[in-house]
Amino acid sequence: MQLLDLRAKIPVVDFGGTGPIILFSHANGYPPRVYRDLLTRLTREYRVLGVEHRPLWQDDPAQLDSWQRFAEDVAELLDELGEPVHGLGHSMGGSTLLLTHKLRPQAFLSMALMEPVLLPSVWQFGLRQIGKFFPSKVPPIQRALNRVDRWPSQQNVYDHFRPKAVFKGFSDQGLWDLVEHSTTDHVDEGVTLRFTKEWEARCYALVHNVWPRLGALDVPLLGFRGGKSNTLAQREWLRWQRACPRGRYHELEGAGHLLPLECPTEISERYFEWQASLNP
Repeated sequence: MQLLDLRAKIPVVDFGGTGPIILFSHANGYPPRVYRDLLTRLTREYRVLGVEHRPLWQDDPAQLDSWQRFAEDVAELLDELGEPVHGLGHSMGGSTLLLTHKLRPQAFLSMALMEPVLLPSVWQFGLRQIGKFFPSKVPPIQRALNRVDRWPSQQNVYDHFRPKAVFKGFSDQGLWDLVEHSTTDHVDEGVTLRFTKEWEARCYALVHNVWPRLGALDVPLLGFRGGKSNTLAQREWLRWQRACPRGRYHELEGAGHLLPLECPTEISERYFEWQASLNP
């Protein structure tokens, strides 16, 4: 896993493999290398590239005014790659790919979205307005800003994360992938999160309405939901399927919003089956 040397300003991690490109777009708070287990499985049939969005390389969260900027960064990268890709995105990363599709519709061969951010319309409006003027009143923003983000060592990070309910579905190795690839070593000062809590909060405050983009999607679609998701509600899951009736959908029982990190084997198998069905 190494960064590619490209002209585009967005950093790109090369997970290896040969063949058609899968371009992966990560969730809020989770750098692409955290998804190592899933993405390296996909290198069996694809070359897998993972983008690093602005929170991982831009200093000031206040400079971000919209998730649209993430899409513009990805569009610039697609121009440089010069060949169509299979989009794969998780949460905010999936929503980003939907926004990118509007900018570069011919650049996508297919789209696989794992728990994209599809909130009820009223909630979406309320979150944007409250998040803009009273960010500390929005629970996800409040949790992000209050998050512990400094530890003496990576072992302390692991010990801090292991009992948390949100990581219950992670294997021990999967949790170590999270620890190793989401923290930065500051030597005497211990380790801190690469994706800072201020950036995480900013991304929550700017949640983007991508419902209109679903109806405009004109490439094969694969959708995933965690059966225990606290983000993609059942009502919105069904609304998504009505908006894109030709897509293929899988609900993974027992998984939550972090399903690509909880169920990498099942997701990769479903992905290969889906792609095979598109090219019998």
